[in-house]
Amino acid sequence: MAVAAATMLTLPAAAAAGNWRPALIGSAGGTFAVLGTPDAGGASVSLAAMWPVSEQLSFGVMLHGDDAGTVVDSLRDASGAGLPYGKIEQAHRAAWGASWRLDATAPPRFGLTPVASATWGVYRIADDARGDELGHVGSTGWSLAGGLRHEFGPHLGLGAYVRYHRLFNDVEGRFMSVGLEGIWR
Repeated sequence: MAVAAATMLTLPAAAAAGNWRPALIGSAGGTFAVLGTPDAGGASVSLAAMWPVSEQLSFGVMLHGDDAGTVVDSLRDASGAGLPYGKIEQAHRAAWGASWRLDATAPPRFGLTPVASATWGVYRIADDARGDELGHVGSTGWSLAGGLRHEFGPHLGLGAYVRYHRLFNDVEGRFMSVGLEGIWR
């Protein structure tokens, strides 16, 4: 909270310096190492609006969605023969939410900029079966990420990241995501 308050106090200074327009960072990738069931992983997407606080720091908000996977079961003939009828989805889990995000960059080297990122936010973890919601739980959580970016001029960039997520609930406690991100300034 102290970091968020300090950053909010510095935003007017950034606006006065002409840096008020945020950088937009969109990412797409996948999840893995999911704690809980289902745990097969799936898609991971996010969109962040980041304002510069200093030359090496930016702060903003991020919307995110992460798929934990699907449990698939086989249908069998109940008459005793046990013939397979096919497979059916039994349960699916996804987490989505909104977070505060703080990014720190190091000076570029060999055309690549190292980036560290941290988030703190709220999540909704929802279970469904073929589109019908079975239940959900709300949670707070944080994440830490590391990655590399390459700038294509002053307005565009492309990066790769690995992010560790820790949620404070008994349904889906932690998972990791990996992906690519595009930056537009």
